[in-house]
Amino acid sequence: MNYRKAVLLDAEDRTTDGTKTLDLKALDVISRIQIQFKGTNNGSTPTAHPAKMITKVEIVDGSDVLYSVSGVELAALNFYQQGHKNVDIVNYVDNEICVPMLNINFGRWLWDEDLAFNPSRFNNPQLKITHDASAGGSAPDAATLSVVADVFDEKQVNPQGYLMAKEHYEYSLTSSAKETIQMPTDYPIRMLLIASLSAGKQPWEQYNAVKLSENNGKKIPLEDKTSNLIKYIAEEFGEYVETIRAILTTSDVTYYTAPTYEVNPVFNACNSETLYAILGLSYGGTFSMKGSGAGQVKGAVRGYCPHGAMPLIFGDLWDANAWYDVTKLAKLEMIVTAGSAVGSSSKTQIVIEQLRRF
Repeated sequence: MNYRKAVLLDAEDRTTDGTKTLDLKALDVISRIQIQFKGTNNGSTPTAHPAKMITKVEIVDGSDVLYSVSGVELAALNFYQQGHKNVDIVNYVDNEICVPMLNINFGRWLWDEDLAFNPSRFNNPQLKITHDASAGGSAPDAATLSVVADVFDEKQVNPQGYLMAKEHYEYSLTSSAKETIQMPTDYPIRMLLIASLSAGKQPWEQYNAVKLSENNGKKIPLEDKTSNLIKYIAEEFGEYVETIRAILTTSDVTYYTAPTYEVNPVFNACNSETLYAILGLSYGGTFSMKGSGAGQVKGAVRGYCPHGAMPLIFGDLWDANAWYDVTKLAKLEMIVTAGSAVGSSSKTQIVIEQLRRF
């Protein structure tokens, strides 16, 4: 058999907050790692999006950090990597399961033979998953964690490197302020993500304009408004569509969703109930909803910029020779201009996906 799924962790109880560490050294070459975290809701009042239950995903080799992002950053990155969302279960119903599915994609596609993670190239590679079940869904009081790896089995491959994603920078927003970020120039960049979440705010209200400057302004490869960039990028990736289940009352309740721009939620009664949903449209990953009566509804939320994240891409995502080779630069800066009225106590994150060669 050329390929197989290796079970790294089989539905282990992780109700107590913490970090699960898994050794990767003994594995064959890995194309992808899949993480599934199941939380059992303790109530029907939403806490946050289920992806918030995974607070950090890291791969380390001693002090060398090989991969490091939060759950929501990885969920957004997966959408832009794959061209479709993962099979999450966004469920806010008491005693039912909510599930974020997260993929660590080491290649451009599953079974990419040129880009994959080869554990034998490192001394002691370890996967670390930090979780907090109560941080997402509807205050879950029980949880399990499962992890599988898609590995090359009998097929011999010799990948040149792998796709490494890291949260490079995080900062607190000040209205209309410019933030200058020194970007790394050690590995070619495939994709940059800018992300910021604040209830009721669209991405362009948080990070209003973006500029890239090479070698102290000798070349400006990008300078534009976020509101323009979102529209250009939407043509490439399309809508993010998320299914949600909820129990409504006749009072407004805040619900959490991944889309944050041009958000369009549509809900219908289920289980033969006759109520209808009354929606208060919002942005920033939230919307308010109540029912004409009490009962269960199921619906779809469509929109763009999952988890407040917008990508910057630099050519053909499938051709490594077309990526942004910053290794030739002496200096690269990103200048991000905040909106005029950013959300209270909000932050912006910069995530970089790079080609790390062995």
